[in-house]
Amino acid sequence: MVEVDVFWSYAIGSGFALSAFRQLRKLHAESGGDTELSLKEALSPRNLVREIEDGDNPVFHNPYFLRALLFLSLLFVPSGANLLWSNPNWETMQVGRFETIPGWLVSGFTITNVTQGILGYRVTYHYLMKGRYFSAAKQAVIAYLCFWFILVNGWDKTGYQRFFSRNREAFEDWKWSNVFGWLTSDVVRILLAYGAVFIPLMLYWMSKWVEEGYAEEHGIEQPADIADMRSRMAKTSGSFLATVFGAALGGAVTAHLLIRRFGWVRGLLAFCPVLYLGFLSNRSLGPALLRRILHLEPGDAPPVWEMAE
Repeated sequence: MVEVDVFWSYAIGSGFALSAFRQLRKLHAESGGDTELSLKEALSPRNLVREIEDGDNPVFHNPYFLRALLFLSLLFVPSGANLLWSNPNWETMQVGRFETIPGWLVSGFTITNVTQGILGYRVTYHYLMKGRYFSAAKQAVIAYLCFWFILVNGWDKTGYQRFFSRNREAFEDWKWSNVFGWLTSDVVRILLAYGAVFIPLMLYWMSKWVEEGYAEEHGIEQPADIADMRSRMAKTSGSFLATVFGAALGGAVTAHLLIRRFGWVRGLLAFCPVLYLGFLSNRSLGPALLRRILHLEPGDAPPVWEMAE
């Protein structure tokens, strides 16, 4: 949807960088690249243009960013554009319709589906080079939390109703039986068609990079048994899915229920301890999932420029 894809694309770019963190750190250390920049400096247009134009700069000139960029532009953007054209009510969360959606919104929507992914990748890359693995991982996790919160709660506590309504008319006459009409709609057919392609591909790349990076870092030869490699990749993919559909979705549902029960102000205040203990604290569920997915010991690592030295 238009309202959530900026968070989703950010999470995708961040997730790609996070999955290849060992390979990216090694490439940057070998290149002797300068990473002693503040986040503000790293994201300045001047530095971003310089990094993109410099063919020897490892920030963007690596196979992992290239695949992320191709994924966003060739799969993610077309799926959103298809839904916006064919189902404008649903894609705008029942706000707009074909006759009222301005052209600039369509352009902005498709552009940000790529640029936000680049931003997520670059911010995550920045923290990875500094060895701040948990700060890097929080980029994807918090982005997915925002993604689910908009879908579940939205701006008026009816996000899930908007999602499960096939059009504006169904939403205005909301009842739970609308779900059955939504399941047989063109929306679901498009979601399934694209999801059957890009979700397995995304999980395959991410889990493969995690396992290959871990094996290379520890001097482990790639297993001759293909079934063993596939089993480890399947476990990693399962952990990714558990983070997105378990932790992030569960947090969004919790926030929604608290807001419905206590109102916006008191509900959000009540959710703050959940947010801190579940996602932001170094002793929360977030770091535990991070260590499980990326095969990490507790704590962060030295900055990459110390590795180069």
